[in-house]
Amino acid sequence: MNAAVHGSILPACCQVLVYLMLAQGLNLVVGYAGLLHLGYAAFFAVGAFSMAYLTSPQSPLGLQWSFYLALPLSVLFTLLVGALLAWPTLKLRGDYLAIVTMGFGLMLDPLMRNYDDATKAITGMAAIATPLAGMSTEAWYYLMLVGVLLCVGLAYQVRHSSLGRALRAIREDSVAAEACGISLARTKLQVLTLGAAVAGLAGALYASYIGTLNLAFPFDFNGSIMVLAMVILGGVGSIRGALVGGLALGVLNLICIPKLIDVVQVHVQPMLARALSDSPALWAQIEPWLDLSKAQFLMFGLTLVMMMLMRPEGIIPEEPVSYQ
Repeated sequence: MNAAVHGSILPACCQVLVYLMLAQGLNLVVGYAGLLHLGYAAFFAVGAFSMAYLTSPQSPLGLQWSFYLALPLSVLFTLLVGALLAWPTLKLRGDYLAIVTMGFGLMLDPLMRNYDDATKAITGMAAIATPLAGMSTEAWYYLMLVGVLLCVGLAYQVRHSSLGRALRAIREDSVAAEACGISLARTKLQVLTLGAAVAGLAGALYASYIGTLNLAFPFDFNGSIMVLAMVILGGVGSIRGALVGGLALGVLNLICIPKLIDVVQVHVQPMLARALSDSPALWAQIEPWLDLSKAQFLMFGLTLVMMMLMRPEGIIPEEPVSYQ
């Protein structure tokens, strides 16, 4: 690959692929089951920190296991955490479920920070195990791509299975679904744990890719909203929509907006500074508005609003499933 692409675009592409995995996992919960989940990034964090705890020499556990052993264990542990947290919420619906999941996402951050000696959430952990020593960014790109394909395959299997039919029935009318013999509790538990497992896979791969881990974005509430926006923009319940929405917002947030900020800082700001050198008072008023790094989420939000106004059903709406 071109050296410039390898050095600047490819790392961002790897992170975009992580977002695509998360979008597929959240689409299982929000799209298939109609359960509004506002704390999904917390499971992403659980998977990432599980990988770090099991492999990093700075981990409080001191295990330093291999990547190939830690990866499935991280996914399994995240699945168990998802099941544990899903259990008390199985009877909740609508806004109540959204509030509880948001509470979990907001609770995880201060809890881990307050016990930093045990969690290493602030000090961080480095030298997280990788599949191969000295693995290149290009190799990571293809590994992340395999992860995305696995998540898409899982979403497709669920969509065309009896579980998928039960989830759509619950989404459309939970009372009627229960009257038809569908167990609401068991079905919700299954999809919430599956969604958590996908987030755990994405988190474990992400931690291994970046190599050094602490508790920051995208593990916070903003990360959850980012992934939810990808699902909604692409088309709720649509596998292709989750891919397109994740790709669109991932590229926008990780490539386009940072490039715009860089252009303004490197070219526009110096040019205006020279042009207004005779008017220091005017320049002092204009200069703060050119710091677009502080307005990154504002630009992201405005773009999302405009796209949803133009296409409220999403870029690729969910297609009906034929069971013939």
